[in-house]
Amino acid sequence: IDDQAITDHDRDTTRESPIFREPGDDLEEEEWSTAKTASQNTKAALIRGDVAVGTNVWNRCDVTAHVPATVDIVRLAEGIRTAFELPSVPRYAVDEIPDVDWVVKVQSAWKPIVAHGFALRFPWHTEEDVAEAIDNALVDVDGEESIPYEDYATITLQGGIAFGTGEHPTTRLCLKFLKGILTSDEEETPKISKLLDYGSGSGVLGLAACSLSPHLTAVGVDIDADAVAIANANAEINGLPMTSYLPAQTVIDNGDAESASVMMRGAAANAVETLPSDLDGGECFDACAANILAGPLMGLASTLANMVRPGGQIGLSGILEAQAPKVVESYSEFFEDVQ
Repeated sequence: IDDQAITDHDRDTTRESPIFREPGDDLEEEEWSTAKTASQNTKAALIRGDVAVGTNVWNRCDVTAHVPATVDIVRLAEGIRTAFELPSVPRYAVDEIPDVDWVVKVQSAWKPIVAHGFALRFPWHTEEDVAEAIDNALVDVDGEESIPYEDYATITLQGGIAFGTGEHPTTRLCLKFLKGILTSDEEETPKISKLLDYGSGSGVLGLAACSLSPHLTAVGVDIDADAVAIANANAEINGLPMTSYLPAQTVIDNGDAESASVMMRGAAANAVETLPSDLDGGECFDACAANILAGPLMGLASTLANMVRPGGQIGLSGILEAQAPKVVESYSEFFEDVQ
């Protein structure tokens, strides 16, 4: 088997049960804990001999696997039955995938992203590809007037596993926020020379900011060591002054178990560095962009407040409309005019 994926068979039905809670859920904390425990108790662990292996994540799962066309599917299904000591062969369906060059196919479908004066390209894009994408962007995503080609900031991103290609609406919102605070002509707007990109992913937000201002440097922080490595590679490719790190040890220690596990694996591998102590706190950043999720953002409120100087600006994204009031409440304790 080349690769496989496990998904919830009951997704988008009344039988689907949530695994993670998001701020804005109707259930109170005690009700949520009770409901989650009851849901988990209904999902029997896989029994192999005398050993129970884990707890099922979902009531029913679909497993999708890719195998070469030469594989005997009947024999494979029987092998699965034997390995898991199932009473019968699991139900399955077979789909044939055409033999195409998937790299070329994906690259041909992945066009440069144009948003708010930024053109985000990938290594296989030509100058003609970028020019065509800009020409097609007669009106920007929020109805802004089109921008002349020469006024676009072009950034090259590696096609990789890190989040942040410019396609997602939350990334576009952050790009608009950065464009606004970095190009404002208002005299009362403080000048920004040091930006924090928290939850940096590919580094797209910090790189976008650096491309707009020759005097700006950016620091990225992400819990995923692979994303940190990709962000640093993207900074080198573009020749922009941005360096990304894993979070400081205090964040790792205080994070949830899953996030802490991801961060500790990255730190243990010594592949990337953790945030230096002189950048952790001390109110040393003029602005911050954090495109994550509502839950982590709320937990990071005091951390980010300690990293942004008084009067600094912060843009938060990745928040559902129903979650916004709680996020605003969390940050209003540390920042003025949060909306």
